[in-house]
Amino acid sequence: MDLRRVLALATAVTIAACSAAPKISLEIAPAPAPLARTYAGFWDAALALDYETADGLAATQPEREYARALRELAEGRVDTAQGRLTELLADRQAEPRARALLAAVAKESATVPEKAFPSRVDRSFVEALLEARRGERWHFGPEPARLLFERGGSTTPRVPVRANGVGALMGIDTGAGLTVIGSDLAAASGAKRLGARTGARDAHGEGVSAELAIVTLDLGGIVIERHPVIVIDSARLRFRTAGAEITGFEGVLGWNALSALRMTLDNARQVVTFEKSPATARAGDLLWIGEPYVRARGSNGFPLTLFLDTGASHTALSTSVARAAGLGAGERGKSLVMGASGSRTIEVTVHRDASLYAGGSRIAFGEMQSVEPRSSGYAVRDGVLGADALARGTVVIDPASREFLITP
Repeated sequence: MDLRRVLALATAVTIAACSAAPKISLEIAPAPAPLARTYAGFWDAALALDYETADGLAATQPEREYARALRELAEGRVDTAQGRLTELLADRQAEPRARALLAAVAKESATVPEKAFPSRVDRSFVEALLEARRGERWHFGPEPARLLFERGGSTTPRVPVRANGVGALMGIDTGAGLTVIGSDLAAASGAKRLGARTGARDAHGEGVSAELAIVTLDLGGIVIERHPVIVIDSARLRFRTAGAEITGFEGVLGWNALSALRMTLDNARQVVTFEKSPATARAGDLLWIGEPYVRARGSNGFPLTLFLDTGASHTALSTSVARAAGLGAGERGKSLVMGASGSRTIEVTVHRDASLYAGGSRIAFGEMQSVEPRSSGYAVRDGVLGADALARGTVVIDPASREFLITP
């Protein structure tokens, strides 16, 4: 398993379509009754992360065990799932997906399975990350932290943060597996580099060099001591088109910072509130299976599991599910997408006046795109719920409580 796939989101965090965000509106509305979703077989359902249906389609014991591991991850039982996946490495059919999923959960688990990373370099990096995580310490003030945020050339919110006392503007990116800081901020703040290096992939799949470091972050009074981050070249966090800088970040807050927090985005006031999660785990629409996902439905009730990525400017569905979700045929078009290695134009299908149901609201998009599905080795994404869907109303994201809410 290539560690670049594990950390890909940590450097694809600033993906941003440069075109102006289309009109989006919200209304509180119950989702339509779910349509029955059919699959070609067990692995089709498992790759869609539909572990309930996959369990019903399982024909062998390894398939049943794999479906159970998906459920355990969704319910926050990472260590139990990790043990189950490790045993599945002995099964020829399940092994490729089990190994890919083991690698993806390694950054959240307490141990690193010996067989999760055949590459000694990859294993060494993850072991260094695990050791760094053990030294991390969180301190919460008596009151929630409230910070003004801004949006530059993308819809990703940027907040003022202090890294080892040095002020910086950092993006809020649920799609980044780890917090990222640019090399300029790392130097200015005296971030302690740990010597562990690896490669990651950006939004275009291009290689980016990354180094593990630790830094103390202050999020308006919430202090994370010895927070593991990866350092990349600052130039990779600045985005230009036609010679002009469109947007940029000094770093981004990734999942290893955001997953322990209850975050409330008040778009009307442009204030984000961070506080300690009550961690009252319950059945909710937010789940983590190697990366964060939100359960949603199409306008016709078609069930969707969407990657939650506040670093992506635009919400998009995969081509394979867009029509099933009621979007129709759409029109062929192009979109300019920016990543750490530069910008490029991609082919998309544009759907006018589309809508999704997520977080208790109906989200109406003047325009939505569908693209070829992205595979992580253990999942084929139904799509991405991007920052444009979260730029109206009030949004609550509380991973520990599995809570995801959007209210007008």
